[in-house]
Order: sequence, then C-alpha cells, then structure tokens
Amino acid sequence: MKQKKDTRFWLTSFFEEQEQTKYQYKSFQMNIENNGWFIIKTETETVKIYTPELTLIFTSKELTALNMETQKETNINGFEYLKNYIEAYKEGEQYFETEFKVSPNTLYGINAEQYVKDIHSNFFHVKHTGVYEGWEYVKKQYPIILTHKAVREFGYYSGIVNKVEEQVKKYPQMFATFDKYGYNLPPQPIVKQKPELNEKLITFKNSEIIEKIHSEIKGYFTNKEAELLTALKGEQLSEILLFPNNQNKFVEVFRRLKYNGFLLNTDTETKNWICTTFQFVKKGFAKPQPFNESTVWNNLNKGKGEPTKKERICYENVDWLPYKSPKQLEEAAQQEKL
Repeated sequence: MKQKKDTRFWLTSFFEEQEQTKYQYKSFQMNIENNGWFIIKTETETVKIYTPELTLIFTSKELTALNMETQKETNINGFEYLKNYIEAYKEGEQYFETEFKVSPNTLYGINAEQYVKDIHSNFFHVKHTGVYEGWEYVKKQYPIILTHKAVREFGYYSGIVNKVEEQVKKYPQMFATFDKYGYNLPPQPIVKQKPELNEKLITFKNSEIIEKIHSEIKGYFTNKEAELLTALKGEQLSEILLFPNNQNKFVEVFRRLKYNGFLLNTDTETKNWICTTFQFVKKGFAKPQPFNESTVWNNLNKGKGEPTKKERICYENVDWLPYKSPKQLEEAAQQEKL
C-alpha cells in the first residue's frame, strides 16, 4: 500500500469578491468579529478557528480548487482536512502547557514582567514558521494553497494562541499591557536552558545512559549499531535507520527515558528527532514507513497507544528503566503539587 499523497490545491474561488459576499462567509466573519473565533465541535473535541476562510474550508464539502499537479479545476471536500487541524490544535495546546505554562507564583514573582514580554515576543514578533510573524498569524491568514501539512501548521499554532488567550483572560492584571510590551525590544523567543545541549539533535543525561540504551536496542539495528550510537549521541546521520517492528514499541522506550529523567529534550524535540532519524516496518506495507508525527507525539506526551507489557521492549531485566502507567505519572504529578 502506498501513502496517500498530500496533493496541493489552490483555492481559486477565495480570491473572487462574490465569494466573500455570500451569506455563509459573512455569517462566519461576523461571528469571528464578535467573539474572536468560530468554534467547531466534534463528538470528542472542541477547537477554535480564527478566520472565516478557514472556517468555510472545514464546513464545505465542495470547494472549487485547482489541482497544482494536473492544473485542472476540481471540487474537494474541505471537511476531510478538519481531523488534521484538530490533532495539531491539541498538540499546540499541549506544547504551550508543557513549555510555557507557569504557576501563579511565577506570574506574580520577580520574573513576571520578563515572562509576559517573552510571551508577547512569541505571540506577535518571532517568525516561528519562517514566513509569518508571531503565533497570532493564524488570526490573519489562511492556507491559500491547501495541503494537510499546511492545515496541521495552522491547527498547531491556533492551539497555542488559544492557550495564550486563556492566560491573558485568567490573569488580566498581569497581562494588562500584553499587546504593548516589547516594541523597543528585539524579538526574542523563549530559550530554555538545558545542560550540555550544544545543538545536539537528542540529549541524554550523560554518556552512561547513551551506552545503556544503545546496548538495549542495538539488537534491532543489525549491521547499523555504530550508526545507531552516532544518532544517540545527537549527531546527524546521512541515512535513515530502520526499526524492524511497530513504531509505538520504539517510541515508548523514549517516553520511559523522559519520565525517568534520562532524556533532556522536550516531547516535540524528541518527536522531531525520531521522525527524521528512523523508519519502521508496518504490517501490510512492503516498504519501510516513516514514523507518524501525530502518533509519536501522542505516545511520548500522553502514553497513547502504548504497547502492552508483553509487547514492550527494553523492559525485562532492565531495572534502571522502570515503566510507569499514565495513572501512576498523574498521581505523582498531583503529589508534587501538594
């Protein structure tokens, strides 16, 4: 089976003035102007959309678009892109919670002003995508060239924007001048200090951990043990390594390394490293498959799709890397708050 191609479609009709005068578009536009967003609910999730154009895409089953490969005009179902948006939106929310959320003590402490300035800089100025400035670009733009990848990017940053605005609403006094901060400051992203990073692609607590984990998983990389060690040291490889089994088995090992304090990267950094360094063997597919970014992140961050005890690798007689269930981790986190 081949992976479904992410065809590029140019939404030609969105440039036509009559499209923006139609009732549905005007209704979405008015809703967003009044509330700041349009809410879409599914059976399990609720997300916000910040432009009438993107709202129209997700609620339209027949969109006139130009296939950029065939150069032929066709109709596409915009609703099919919504799932990607929702998944990435939740990832963006979790990213903010993990990397930027702080306690009320910090917000009202000596570092409060710098924290708000840092959030301001990321929200309004930093070019996170290399094109648009600030997370808030999702309030002004929409993907004119429609792809699943582009929709995921809009979803991801929309999730972050939602979390920022929740902070602003929750602490109105602290964020009273949020939109005025930093105009005389060069835009600076928040840079979290991590020990011994030195621009490595992946970073472990020390070299002993690298040797230990290499010893445990090298058996899955026959004739590529040296390359695996190079990758674990955080160096760039010139080839993709193949893990000959289910992707979740491999990813779960790095989740364990993280919550046991041996892996120093964020879940997003670890996801990026895994997805650019490894492929895996998927049942029913003749060729090696790339790791799925959404699946990897959900496994790393939430333990979603974890293999059973019987299916776990690096588990039997590996006392230094104990398994903890999501429930155990949640209980431990609650204890730390007491």
